[in-house]
Amino acid sequence: MSPGEPPKPPRMLELTIDLPTDPDTVWRLLTDPAELAEWFAPQIEGSGSPGGNLTFSWGPEINWSTKVTSAERGRLVRWQDVFDAYQQLPPTTAPVVIEWQLSPGPGGTRLRLVNSGFGDGADWDAMYDGAKAGWTFFMWHLLETIRHHLGQRRTVVFERRASQLTREALGARLFGPEGLALTPPRAASGSTAQLSLAGTRRRFEVQYARLPTNFFGKIPDLGGALLLVEMEPGRTGPVQTGLWLSTWELDSTELQSLRAGLRAMADAVFGPRPG
Repeated sequence: MSPGEPPKPPRMLELTIDLPTDPDTVWRLLTDPAELAEWFAPQIEGSGSPGGNLTFSWGPEINWSTKVTSAERGRLVRWQDVFDAYQQLPPTTAPVVIEWQLSPGPGGTRLRLVNSGFGDGADWDAMYDGAKAGWTFFMWHLLETIRHHLGQRRTVVFERRASQLTREALGARLFGPEGLALTPPRAASGSTAQLSLAGTRRRFEVQYARLPTNFFGKIPDLGGALLLVEMEPGRTGPVQTGLWLSTWELDSTELQSLRAGLRAMADAVFGPRPG
């Protein structure tokens, strides 16, 4: 930035999706912690009412807190982040805000997400790209939940591991024979592929593919389970990778088999967990 030039406004991310249900139902899915847990973080504490605080957890190592600054029934929900990780990024001129705007849409409700407050520089670039891929997944997850799983209890099976390999080298292991054994190996968004999970070859409907860092889609023969593979943002230190499987209405034996199979695959790709 040249001397005397005004600072750039913080960047903004905007995504829109049409949901086949009424605005009050969508609003409840955005404000009731128990409903949020059916499509967003599997563990949520706090209040979704104005002035409340919500803490989202994807396990002991990933916690994100936000303050609910507005919640207008059927119209608007606004969160202002107090996420500690932002303290390690260059400061911005505005807080990081997530705003959900609801309006009538084709067949139900149009939901618009506006995530603002991203700064400039390589670290913020990585955060922006990661947020875009993450919100793309969760808005699709919300759509799938409304279409197929309202009233069903979600169970999330996951592994999160670190690696000193480069993203490209790690991707070759994770999507290769030692890991998911993805076929075709460069499956594209909107295509149908095959992958291995818990020792079984399964049909996989690819919703989004930006390999090796972001990959998600649906497994029809697991009751429409949704799989997300994500290499988290960050340019230094080990690459943190999460494998998250949202399931519905599976019995305890099948869930136990999926947990064991996902853990065994993660051990083969990343090495056993220390201790």
